[in-house]
Amino acid sequence: MKKCICILLCIFTVLALSFSGCAVLNGKDGKDGKDLNIYDVYEATNAAREEKGLEQLDFLEFVEQYLHYEVQMTDDGNLRSSINRSLLCSVGIVAKFNYPISESKSFAGSGVIVDIDKENGNAYVITNAHVVYDTNASPSVVKSLEIYLYGNDDRNITGTEPITEVSLVTYALSYDIALLKIEGSEILKNSAACAAVFAESETVNIGEVVYTVGYPAAEGISVTQGIISRENEYIGIDFADGDSSSSDNSGSSYGKEIYVQRVMRTDAAVNGGSSGGALFDASGRILGIVNSKDPETVNENMGYALCGSYVKRLWKLMRDGYLNSESSYGVCRAVFPAEIGFTTDVEFDNVTNLVELTDTVCVLSAYGSFRTGDIIKRVEIIDGSGNTVDGLDVERYFNIDDVLLSARNGDIVVYTVERDGQTQQLRFEPLFENCA
Repeated sequence: MKKCICILLCIFTVLALSFSGCAVLNGKDGKDGKDLNIYDVYEATNAAREEKGLEQLDFLEFVEQYLHYEVQMTDDGNLRSSINRSLLCSVGIVAKFNYPISESKSFAGSGVIVDIDKENGNAYVITNAHVVYDTNASPSVVKSLEIYLYGNDDRNITGTEPITEVSLVTYALSYDIALLKIEGSEILKNSAACAAVFAESETVNIGEVVYTVGYPAAEGISVTQGIISRENEYIGIDFADGDSSSSDNSGSSYGKEIYVQRVMRTDAAVNGGSSGGALFDASGRILGIVNSKDPETVNENMGYALCGSYVKRLWKLMRDGYLNSESSYGVCRAVFPAEIGFTTDVEFDNVTNLVELTDTVCVLSAYGSFRTGDIIKRVEIIDGSGNTVDGLDVERYFNIDDVLLSARNGDIVVYTVERDGQTQQLRFEPLFENCA
């Protein structure tokens, strides 16, 4: 194993030089690469891919694609490696609120870094809206935020120093997602922190091994493990009465109505303070964002995570400034212009040995060039230069809304529909909703 690692490190060094664009100097003394590590090369690779408009890779995808090394994730050691890597992408959050009839109170939450610029000490962090918003507070929005990185996350130890250069970009109660921004943090510059990546797959499978990384009770960043026990469902979260199923049991409650959210269910333990942390697959890719647990004592091992298929698009919409603080959605987003319905086909795939759900999505009411009965087969977002920004074959009904979160002003939405046995494409300008 040591020989394999040495070989990989040599290849990483060559890759780092090629991505940095720097001239190759005299490397015999080892000084040119003395500060180089595997993850620096990995991050440089993703930076180069981003410039070319390519998808970001997680670390294991990087190893497989650039080094032609196949990683077998059934090995416990590889799972352990993924978990340890995820610790560096995860954060603990302490949110402080003011209340009208009492002194300030602080509550624990969790988050995950999804974009990082360590040279300048900048990063974007995803967490839950209910971590930064409490309807009982005055004002309802969090007063101040502290972020703790792994290894510097035990507040009981003297000298533990949080990141305080944190601002709230926006929050969306309907999605229970908030986006935070770290700017100019010396702690981040000198840390081992990294950015996690989302799973490319739009669906997950029941029985898939997962783990969560959170900051329960602000007692240190920690991990719990389980499986996906249900891949898709809806839960109603009552923010008005402080139902603990809508919070992390930290005592914080918020909102004035019930919001219904699409989630996945896991038996991985979800504890108070875990809200906002990532639910990872065995390869260390983000599958979802933990947001609640079943408060009933008779229902054990029922935790919920917001589906990564829309969160990975939503946070970029927030980052790009499509905001509306007056709306519970928190964002100005594109929506499908007509009413739709769907039927679901259930099959067992004898090749993959998995149950597969496939939806047939139909237009129920005519709109523009849509006709009643049109079957929606695919949706794509095309930018002003003619490039495909996002696109999916419509295999599940939620694929449409998920892709539309990638639409921006000036884009064109192309729907491929089946009508009377023939396939045709319909082009629309994005129909934005909840815009200020």
